[in-house]
Amino acid sequence: MRIVLFCFFFFSLFTFSQEKKVVDLLNKQLMKEIKKFSDEDSLKIIQPFHVDESKKLVLEVEKYNSYSEQWEVIKAEVPLDKISGFIRDINVIFETEYNDVSETITTYNEKRELLTTNTRNTNMFFTQISKENNIKSFRNAVLKAFKRAGFSINSEFWAN
Repeated sequence: MRIVLFCFFFFSLFTFSQEKKVVDLLNKQLMKEIKKFSDEDSLKIIQPFHVDESKKLVLEVEKYNSYSEQWEVIKAEVPLDKISGFIRDINVIFETEYNDVSETITTYNEKRELLTTNTRNTNMFFTQISKENNIKSFRNAVLKAFKRAGFSINSEFWAN
């Protein structure tokens, strides 16, 4: 019985460390882009990537939408076990098979007065990572960490 408990504890600890590795990779790349391209973008991290107690990957950011001249706070959540793909077109995106991503967008005017709050479900989790080119090593590291955490995801499309 002790061996079973030890194996379970060891596996749980290993899985947790790999989930932490995924989060660390995502936060490191996002922070790198924010610092490198701070003059081009208004993106600010409110709550960095993390895995909550229900095993959801969560990110909350704020940015200025110059088209609508409004501030947006975007909170995205996706259960780790629902992520099926990791792609890049212009943005780096986690995909799900169904609409398993919850995205809440709260908009504010220039005076920071609340305008709207909308929540929608979609199949795409936008990581807000989009600026740097040649980040295939980042992709490979994220895929490897997901695999070690027990999640099988694909990466069929990756543009630079």
